[in-house]
Amino acid sequence: MRMICYILLLTASASCTSTRKLSKKFSEQPAVIKAQLSGTAYSNRPEELKTRYTIAHNSLWDKLAAYRLEKDTLPPVSGEAIIRLSLVTDTRLNVEAYQQQQLIAGFAIPVRKRGKYLILEKKRTMIPIPVIYFDVKEAITILAPLKNNRIGIHRYSDHTLWILFFGASNTGRSIEEYSQLNETE
Repeated sequence: MRMICYILLLTASASCTSTRKLSKKFSEQPAVIKAQLSGTAYSNRPEELKTRYTIAHNSLWDKLAAYRLEKDTLPPVSGEAIIRLSLVTDTRLNVEAYQQQQLIAGFAIPVRKRGKYLILEKKRTMIPIPVIYFDVKEAITILAPLKNNRIGIHRYSDHTLWILFFGASNTGRSIEEYSQLNETE
């Protein structure tokens, strides 16, 4: 019985994904955060990636708006808008949208700084009942400034379920990258 518990715990720990491993999936390695998140402007439209994990093309504004604490309504932001990101502290990222040099809207999102990237979301739950039932749910989203003057958002989710000796897993991921804009654009 003890051996089965060890096998289940080993399987659970192996199925958990580290954020460092996720950050290696971008087109370039992460760069220094403070330099690229100090009021830098980014395109609201995602760049085309050769190895895209999903077909969805989400705007940077919509991607980041999902992680804000206040769920009040925001004005619509077009794809031509400029999104300015500022890391105020190691736990707060300011997001502002500009169109024709006019501030349209802004909000702040809570983050956790880990090395060269920010964690926007990290949820992990485990329900182990030895031999009978084992459930692991994981959702991680990271934001990283990249060395190719882009910012990347990687979302990973996994749900693994074992009932007796039968298992199933549902994994999803998306990677979006947004180009840095010059101040004159």
